Amino acid sequence: MAETYITQTHRPRRVGGALLVVIALPLTLIAARFGLPYAESFSDFWPLLGGPLLLIAGLWAAFPRHPPAVRLTITDDMMRFHALQKDIPLDTLKSITYSMPALSKHYRLGFETDEETTPLDLVHLTHEGRDIINLISVRLEKRGKHLQEGHTAIRGAKNSIWKVLDGIPFEQAPNHAKLPHGRE
Repeated sequence: MAETYITQTHRPRRVGGALLVVIALPLTLIAARFGLPYAESFSDFWPLLGGPLLLIAGLWAAFPRHPPAVRLTITDDMMRFHALQKDIPLDTLKSITYSMPALSKHYRLGFETDEETTPLDLVHLTHEGRDIINLISVRLEKRGKHLQEGHTAIRGAKNSIWKVLDGIPFEQAPNHAKLPHGRE
């Protein structure tokens, strides 16, 4: 299977830059039409520079000069975190946590191994958190493992913690669909 690159997206920056251009262009034209003919000294030009400066900032933001940074690469054998310069082999992965930390606006994935937990913030990425979990799940199934989301003790609600389990992901028994699986 091909490598999957999860990169940072420039879309919010481009949208913000386009909004600045839309606001600054009429402001610049109005200032040039009505303010420029009456400016006689250098101090009269200061108020007129607001529009062109906003226009330059909007163009700079709307057209970034560098390509999007790669944050995570998922291969058949490992996950490579480019910002941390760290590799996690899929065989050492124990669980994946999908959560929103306290006082945060964005979700985070936590990849737990025997040694430590590696966080990945999901702000401005090309893939959603559930998509990343599905990509990892497909690669684990090729290795004879699968991800299973855990449940809480109260009414069996999902807790957004995926455990890596050995074996096939779905039962092959003929009556598997009729079993209650801990539900009433």
